[in-house]
Amino acid sequence: MADTADRPQPLSLSAKLLALLRLRRDPDGFTPSAKDVAHATGAGQRKPRLSHGQVTSLLNGTSSNPTSSTIAALAQALDAPAAFLLPGREWDDLAALTVFVERPEVREVIRLMQGLEVQVIDEIMTMLRESRRRAGLPEDVPAIPPPPPGVDQPREGRPRRRLSLEEAAERAADYLEGR
Repeated sequence: MADTADRPQPLSLSAKLLALLRLRRDPDGFTPSAKDVAHATGAGQRKPRLSHGQVTSLLNGTSSNPTSSTIAALAQALDAPAAFLLPGREWDDLAALTVFVERPEVREVIRLMQGLEVQVIDEIMTMLRESRRRAGLPEDVPAIPPPPPGVDQPREGRPRRRLSLEEAAERAADYLEGR
């Protein structure tokens, strides 16, 4: 049996969806809701391709084997490469997949690497890292980009606290009595 202790587990579909939602926060710091995502699957159509319930099931992980049309609709709604939502470690690199989808010249570079020795590919990677350094970019690129600055900061507003049973009953009685 192969040792897999040093190899990370592949991301689940729900983890990938949550990462995409985290990257798509609005200026107030709110992530799109399941209803927002479902509505976005019908862009340019009369009705959404996915229901709110389907999106919620996928986000919660209760449904983890969607059809290819569901994957395509989610990818379109979240502005992400559809391959990112596929199962498997080879599809967990959102940054690489995004560049692959958006830049045709990258696809040509990958095709040209076909049949080259590992040493030659290592030289190409060294040249690319040097080019990134000269451009003032970091040498390494994370597989999933970090969210925009301030996204993970708590939003301003009144802090929420749980009500005791007595307080909740009191509020319910006041509401029912119209107070």
